[in-house]
Order: sequence, then C-alpha cells, then structure tokens
Amino acid sequence: MSDTRGVGISLQDEEKIRQAMSAMLLSRPPTIGVIGTSGTGKSSTLNAMFRTDLPISHVAACTKEFRNVDLRVVAAGDHISAQDTVLRVVDAPGLGEDIRRDPDYLTMYRANLDRCDVILWVMAARNRAVALDQLYLQELQEFRDRMVFGINQIDIVEPMDWNRRTHLPSSAQEVSIQQIVEDRRQRIAQVADDEIRVLPYSARYLYGLQELFTALIEACPRDRAWIFAAIKNFSPFDFLPEGARQLVRDRIIK
Repeated sequence: MSDTRGVGISLQDEEKIRQAMSAMLLSRPPTIGVIGTSGTGKSSTLNAMFRTDLPISHVAACTKEFRNVDLRVVAAGDHISAQDTVLRVVDAPGLGEDIRRDPDYLTMYRANLDRCDVILWVMAARNRAVALDQLYLQELQEFRDRMVFGINQIDIVEPMDWNRRTHLPSSAQEVSIQQIVEDRRQRIAQVADDEIRVLPYSARYLYGLQELFTALIEACPRDRAWIFAAIKNFSPFDFLPEGARQLVRDRIIK
C-alpha cells in the first residue's frame, strides 16, 4: 500500500514530480536577461552581483553579441530536494552605440529576450537623457511584463560625497537619488503605459544589489515562479564588500 503525504500525493508520484522538475531545470534553466543602452554598466552589474569576470571598458563597448553566463546555484523546494543547478544570465550588447548596428541589435534582442524569464533594464543615474530608453522600450514592448528597471552608478550622483567607509550614500545623495528614481519612473512609465519598478544601485560599491536581485525573482512569470522560488536565497552579506560585513553585523547586533 502506497504511503501518502499532504494532499494525498503518493511517494511514487512525488518522486516523479521531483524528476520532472529536475529535468526542466536542466533543459530550460531560470534565465535573466540584462539589457540597456551602451555605457550604463551592464557587464559591471553582472560582475558585481554574481562574481563573474566579464570584460568591461570605460571608453569603448565590450559586448558585441549576446552571451550566456551560467552560474551554479542551489535549488530546493516543496517537491525538489537541494541540488546544484544553473542560473543563466544573458549579457546583451548595448543599444544606441551605433545607429548602423541598431537594426541588427534589435533583431538579436527580440530573438534572445524571448528565452529570458525576467529582464533587467539598466540605466545610468547621471544620464538624464532617456529618449533612447523610451524609443527602445517601444520597440521591445512585447517583453515589458517581465522587465525590472535598475539605475546604476548612484555613487557618483551629486554632491558626490559617497561614504567609502560604510559604502553608503550621504544624506544629500539620498535625496538626489530619490529624485532621479522618481523622474525615471515617470518618464519610462509614459512609454510603458503601466506602473514600473525602478531600483537604484551601485555596482562599484555593491549597494542595492540584494534588493535588485529580489525584484528580479519577484518579476518572473507565474508559470516559472516555482523555479526561481527554488533558487537558494542569497544572504544580505553576499552583496557586501568583505571589509564592510563586520560593520553591518555590528549594527544588526546593536
């Protein structure tokens, strides 16, 4: 006689569910696309968030084609035991670098974004011109429902007095950052025809990355939500420089 659990699923059926989920994780791993205009720090964001080593340049575009970055993570959930799996991150070439490249890039974007569960659209904090972002969002509107918008490089927002000891913005910068976030939110929402979520962060100082990653997890489609929920949660300390971890621990203890 078969044993049952919870709502009456037999051990045999539960094992079949586990095997099916494991097979799906292997055949179609959870996938995050990272896109945006050239020079906003997409590769830097990936390097900071996932400890990768993608080439970056401050004077010329590095990424010329879509590339997969496969990361080892742990998946565990109600019907899947803890196991190593792949979190796939897709690094995209920057739009707006060259008008001659844009048509080909947009074709590549449509082909590659279709396989992404969620998409991070990266903008730069000090670049107030968002016309290109608005234009490209109109071109890629079919993917809007799986997008999260991030504003990188907030450490160089005026008055440029970022605290390098605590890796936190100053009070004056906090005010400027919130103004920038609201400005970008309003202007992107005009094109998106919907409420959007905009999260500020600094790839250089690893600030705001945990909130950004959590927002990406929450933005995945419902039919794929179980996969992202199965990915082992990152600790808040995973996104902090080693020298700053003890300072944060001390604050929490106090």
